[in-house]
Formats: sequence, structure tokens, C-alpha cells
Amino acid sequence: MQAGLSRAARVPRYLDEVSLTEREAQTLALIADGHSNRVIADRLGISDATVKTYVSHLLLKLEVHSRLELVSAAHQLGLAGHHPRDAFSPPPLDTLMQALPVMLYRCHNNRLWSMEYVSPGCLNLTGYQPEHLVADQRLAYNSLIHPDDRELVWRAVQSGLRRHLPISVEYRVRCLDGQEKTVQEHACGVYSASGEVLGIEGLIVEKLLQPALSAGSTA
Repeated sequence: MQAGLSRAARVPRYLDEVSLTEREAQTLALIADGHSNRVIADRLGISDATVKTYVSHLLLKLEVHSRLELVSAAHQLGLAGHHPRDAFSPPPLDTLMQALPVMLYRCHNNRLWSMEYVSPGCLNLTGYQPEHLVADQRLAYNSLIHPDDRELVWRAVQSGLRRHLPISVEYRVRCLDGQEKTVQEHACGVYSASGEVLGIEGLIVEKLLQPALSAGSTA
């Protein structure tokens, strides 16, 4: 116990001295309030996996080894109990993105489309939690794509990446409940200074049928 207190005592008093990002500071404040990772994810509009990443960064930066020590550090940094109740609630855009069948993502350029980040809208679009596609690696996004469309998607993406052009492709996905949806993906490559493909960022949205316009009107 004494060792833990001495480590926490070495934490700088001012936030600037430990160079926390805004999200890390928000995460630390919510940890100090006693919230679980799941609640923190909901409050910040991010995935559980992203919260775990922030917690790991905090443990490393603050040189502590437990959640209890993070609470102590938050108090020393003035981050505990000094913010409005709704200060870290998701902004309206985040709430909207969760409600709509729209998924933002960043992935590797491989046949599995291994995801680095998936937005909360993944649940509404596919029925899967974002962490199912990212953190636990239990599910590759490619496995959601209809088998008959996988090669089409691969060719479309590779063509755009080779020419450094925006990517737009339409295909079918199979959701957790067995439902099949047609989606539209709009993306672009992320490149190094030398032009090497580092990844892909984009959004995937369900294609909704447009209502037919009436040719005439009734009096």
C-alpha cells in the first residue's frame, strides 16, 4: 500500500506536466468518478477497446499500476469531482452517428479488412458491437461481406489506392441477425510521405431505397 501511495505522490500536480490528451484527461476524470470502462465508452461516444487503450496510456504516463492509483492521480491533477455532470456526454453529432446505420472506420489494407477503429454506428448497421471487429479480433469485417461481393470490393479498393483516388463501392453485408443489407462504402487511402499505403479510412452506410416520385397529383 505504501509503495502505491509513493508512486501516486510523484504524479505532477498540473495536467500540462504529464501531457495528457483531452480524451485521456476525460477518461481519467470519469475513472475518478468510479465509472466502468463500458460507462466511460458510452459517455464519451467511443468503443470499449478505445477506453482500454486510454487506460493503458494513463497507467504508462502517470507511472502507476492500478485503477486505484489512477483515482489518486486524478485527485492530484485536479480532475476529480470538478466538472459538470454532463461535461463529457457525447456531443450531438456522436449521438446522431450512433443512432444512424452509419459506420466510420479505419482499417489495414488486407483481405480481412482488419479494423483499427470502428464507430458505435457499427451496432446499428450490422448488429455487432464495435469491439467485436476491433479489440478481440473475433470477427473480420470481410466475413460480413457477401461472399459473391468480396472480390468486387477488393478490386474497387485496390484500384482507388493505386491511383490515389477516392473509393466508392456498393455491396451486400450479412448482419448478426441474418438480415442482408446493401451498403455503400466511401473511403480514401492513408499514405506515408513516400506514397506507401498505411491504411484506409472511410464510412459505410446502408443504402436506403428512394421512394418513387408520383407522376401526377390528384385534385
